[in-house]
Amino acid sequence: KFRLSLSLGASSPQAGRPITVVLRSGIDLDWDLELIAVAPGKSWYDVVGVVTGDSVLAEARIPRDGFAVPLVRVAPNRWRAFVSFPRAGRWRLIVPNWGPEGFAIPPPLTRYVVVR
Repeated sequence: KFRLSLSLGASSPQAGRPITVVLRSGIDLDWDLELIAVAPGKSWYDVVGVVTGDSVLAEARIPRDGFAVPLVRVAPNRWRAFVSFPRAGRWRLIVPNWGPEGFAIPPPLTRYVVVR
């Protein structure tokens, strides 16, 4: 187990405008983390399951219900992304756990983002 933190470049982002996201782990990792945006009112389990391909039960319409956020590793324990939320509402940014081997409940990091 290790600590994860997620910081946003804008405290109240606007729909359609990209913001910077920085993801940090408490230790250096030899695998990449994933970041998934889940649309307002949508099931995080369904979106994460479809995006990762790790659930045969999940049902989500990608990218309408959510989407993968492409991360770029900038250090052994840090990743950066630019994400643009397509519509207003309370979005969730989720880091699925278990690294490259799938995901489990609960996810280790969930961050709510209110998009105007």
